[in-house]
Amino acid sequence: MLRHSPRMLSTPQGYHDVVVSGGGLVGAAAMASLQQLRRHLHESSAGMAQTPETAGGPLKSLLMVDASKRPTFNAENMMHKLRTVSVTPVSSKILDNLGAWGKLKTKHSYYRMAVRHEQMNGPHLSQAERSQSFFMSSILGAKATAEPALEFTDLRKPVGFMCYNTELNSAMVDVVAETVETDPLAAGDKLLFESKLDSIKLPPSSVIGGPLGEAMVATAGAGAAAEAAKASLQYSLLLGCEGRGSPLRDVMSTASVQHDYAQVAFVSDVRIEKIDDGNVCAYQNFFRDGMIIAFLPMSEDSANIVFSTHPDHALKMMQMTQAELVEELNNRLHRFAPHDIPKILEVPEETVDGRTRRANGKFPLKLNFVTSPYTSRALLVGDAAHGIHPFAGQGLNLGIYDVCALADVMEKAIRAGQDIGSPAAVGQPYGGEMAAHTGPMIASMEAIKHLMHGLPGLSCLGMKALNELPVLSTFGKDAIFQVSSGATFAARHKGCFLLE
Repeated sequence: MLRHSPRMLSTPQGYHDVVVSGGGLVGAAAMASLQQLRRHLHESSAGMAQTPETAGGPLKSLLMVDASKRPTFNAENMMHKLRTVSVTPVSSKILDNLGAWGKLKTKHSYYRMAVRHEQMNGPHLSQAERSQSFFMSSILGAKATAEPALEFTDLRKPVGFMCYNTELNSAMVDVVAETVETDPLAAGDKLLFESKLDSIKLPPSSVIGGPLGEAMVATAGAGAAAEAAKASLQYSLLLGCEGRGSPLRDVMSTASVQHDYAQVAFVSDVRIEKIDDGNVCAYQNFFRDGMIIAFLPMSEDSANIVFSTHPDHALKMMQMTQAELVEELNNRLHRFAPHDIPKILEVPEETVDGRTRRANGKFPLKLNFVTSPYTSRALLVGDAAHGIHPFAGQGLNLGIYDVCALADVMEKAIRAGQDIGSPAAVGQPYGGEMAAHTGPMIASMEAIKHLMHGLPGLSCLGMKALNELPVLSTFGKDAIFQVSSGATFAARHKGCFLLE
């Protein structure tokens, strides 16, 4: 049975209304959204009597904590260009309203997406391997074709934008820091880098209205100095934005669905031959053994490669010579459609301390999402709540949608005079909104991935029908684009100030 506990009558020492754990892209966006929500609420209540103590309301004091150094972007550092993000038009609008979009130097627009499959387009597949069925061969053809199995094109407006993760993260943190320096309402806000939260304590979820959450904040590292520097803090709400390894998720002990894809993502920055259209198309090739490679345009003469492959193959590519790696990537991309997919010329290299370093890397791929992203005084946001396969290009976007949905839910709760740390007032509505935009995306992406691997011929047949049959092409593609572009999410939250 739920029971009420007395509300806090005075502000205890070391208290913050909201603590954001994690200063990555989603954490910084969450912090910026709370700062803007506070300003939005303050301006909408103009004319009402306010004192310095009441200005800012339940968002008077915000704290962001991250164990890493403050992110900075150096365009000359090739490793800062290794991790990229695909941003939907709706996410770009949210980022623009948060103040980060205009700070970016790289936000390369792309207007077309082309999908191919080895079963239909693979130049090295024999006729017997391509199709042993007369029906399939008559529909798909007995020989490889360079035509995409499926493509989306919109010459009126971008399908999406490609950005560097480090640059976007740095810009978002700068927005938060500038607000702290210039906004009088942010006098109680703090940013702590090279620090971390320990000893997190959350009240039972059966208690409404309190008690507060507790934690210790310490400088990152170990030893007597770190222990001596620990300080206690209390909060009304703790946001876990630390990514897939979220310590808050462990404290919450929330149930989750996990799956190891037994794959790693090999990522690489590449230089390409310049093409007439300015490199405004994203490509994705699927293979019969489950591998997926994506070509993501970053500028007129550069791209980012994300190759979801087997661990031993990724390790082999890491050890290849420059010529071998370029040949391998072109075999997987350019040779599928020589007149469409740009040819890769090189992978950037540099010499550091006498050793050659190349612009590539790898990381494991796992599906991991929680069934309930909330408890009393705590919420999970972004990858801390849902880590997905990168082939959909939606990981960051789902995190940005979380931030927007949370701001929308919190505004309604605050205007109704409710406790921002209450599962009933904020946690449950937020969890429902998260499920609405992550559930269909995760389910559809998992289904597509399994079909592409398990039933390649049928998958190609379906894509070909969707691409060429007028009725299916019009309505089917539009339905897919409504979800993938974020339009469905925007329609659900059209009243949110971050989408104005």
